Amino acid sequence: MSRTNRQGLIVAAALSLGALFAPAAHAAEGWQLLPVLNDSGFKFEPTLALTANRLSPDQGDSATAWGLDLNFNCALLQSPDKRIRTHLNVSSSDDAGLKTTAFELSPRYTMPVGMPGLSLGAGPSLAVFKVETAGVSRNLTGLGVAGGVNYRAGAFYVGADVRMHTTSSKDGVDLDPVTWGLKAGINF
Repeated sequence: MSRTNRQGLIVAAALSLGALFAPAAHAAEGWQLLPVLNDSGFKFEPTLALTANRLSPDQGDSATAWGLDLNFNCALLQSPDKRIRTHLNVSSSDDAGLKTTAFELSPRYTMPVGMPGLSLGAGPSLAVFKVETAGVSRNLTGLGVAGGVNYRAGAFYVGADVRMHTTSSKDGVDLDPVTWGLKAGINF
């Protein structure tokens, strides 16, 4: 897939997700702005998980990335059914002379599916990637989409994610990764 087509796909997906939730946000009663300040019953309900990801840039070889995923109930905007969770993901890979450190922020609308504790979530994603190769170090910003499946049972948590970003380009360095992986951790 060409860089232009990939960028168009990511932008279209991000806009579609925004368009999907925007009418509901304005039309539905119970949406909360800053629930952390305005809802006395607000709880973060955080989860911390170790992650193992496969980072596949649009050019070059894929690499294994290890990291942490912290997800919690969104404190900025919350749906009436309290299904928006924010994911902060930090990961790092070092493979064949390409070192990448990623910081990703992804608020996701989640929906329960099937059995209790199982949910699917999707939303936009903002990222900063530090890319180091052959004496060159660049910070690239990224816009993308993220989706995942999560299972929570008491303190036990497991999940799987797919994230796709288009990145800025600096001095001929870009990344445009598709990242997918597994995570396991603890609900607090």
